[in-house]
Amino acid sequence: MELEFVRNIYLNTESAKKASEQAQKHNISLSCHAPYYINLSSTKPGISFKSKSIIQHTLDIAEACKATIIVIHAGYYMEQPPQQTYNIIKSALQEFTSTVKLGIETMGRQKQFGTLDEITSLTEECENVAPVIDFAHIHARTYGGIKTKDDFKKILDTFDNLNVNPIHCHMTGIKYENGNEKHHIPISSNEPDFRHLAALINENNYNMTIISESPLLEQDALLFKSWLK
Repeated sequence: MELEFVRNIYLNTESAKKASEQAQKHNISLSCHAPYYINLSSTKPGISFKSKSIIQHTLDIAEACKATIIVIHAGYYMEQPPQQTYNIIKSALQEFTSTVKLGIETMGRQKQFGTLDEITSLTEECENVAPVIDFAHIHARTYGGIKTKDDFKKILDTFDNLNVNPIHCHMTGIKYENGNEKHHIPISSNEPDFRHLAALINENNYNMTIISESPLLEQDALLFKSWLK
């Protein structure tokens, strides 16, 4: 289960510990999604400092509730060359020390940092970073590029040699236009078709955490689960 702090971090240390007790009681593993308003690549020192403070706050609460990973939307290109943006974000992430992984999410808009290649490189170069694979974001950003079971497999294969265990993933249908996500839609839209992912999981020994971000949150989580053996 992912604790959504996307608009505010609504737990304090004490309530996070209580959440951890309940999660353990019911055999539920937890992750946390950091607030959306983060931009580690900002050229304004105040925004960069605030973004790091938000990440640290999220990490503190994640540690208290014994979450294994926090999910982060890292930033924007800000009219900078992509490599420059990459270097700024990488440097910022390396400032953090925590037992909780910094999960950097693949993003669904052209102006956002977070291509699959960028996330793969960060995972390889930063010990405290783990990938968060949002298949719908990749689908939108690649103009509907996830069409087959093999397309899903190619994404998962990029982490074969990086000891990512488990692979943390987001699942939803996506409405997109011109390579940019517009909004989430149910997985029955087949944009992309998650039956292909279920088939891959059934055929292979993937260790994955899949978080539903569908507008039909619980229903689509159960629908996907029904496709698994």
